[in-house]
Amino acid sequence: RHYTTGALLSRIKEALATIGVDPERASAADLEPVDEFHIGGAAATRELVGTLAITSQMAVLDIGSGIGGPARLVAEATGAHVTGIDLTPEFVETAEALSEMVGLSAATTFETGSALDMPFQDASFDVALLLHVGMNIPDKRRLMAEVFRVLKPGGLFAVYDVMKTSGEPIEFAVPWADEPEN
Repeated sequence: RHYTTGALLSRIKEALATIGVDPERASAADLEPVDEFHIGGAAATRELVGTLAITSQMAVLDIGSGIGGPARLVAEATGAHVTGIDLTPEFVETAEALSEMVGLSAATTFETGSALDMPFQDASFDVALLLHVGMNIPDKRRLMAEVFRVLKPGGLFAVYDVMKTSGEPIEFAVPWADEPEN
């Protein structure tokens, strides 16, 4: 509820038109300013993915995939098939539509679901990505167990997240909370 609008796809198309991009001729690069909801955006995703040696033969899972920016970036850059999972149905619908719009629907798949109970077979993925999502999931043990379950033996789990590393209080504002209690 915090993120959904009911009109996300139409707002993205309007924004593209406003900056002179025809939504019917948009590229994945045209979407980069709006389709990654984490600190560092596409540049941070590129940097992380550049360290992972993902190949076109790999199956990649993007946990908390949002509207699919990182999934499209990975698919386009590596040739791998990327599956995204997100709790927000509107994000999943928008991710599918944007991938179709930029010609990456065959390389990406998106599903609505929880990172704590993923609808995937055991040992389904070579790589799992968690990009600025773990901070929203209180049950870290269950998250890690579920990722371990869906990764193939020897699979890689890459995490890019904000983490508290000391006993010092967190200074607000932070991107994931409206108030200190959240």
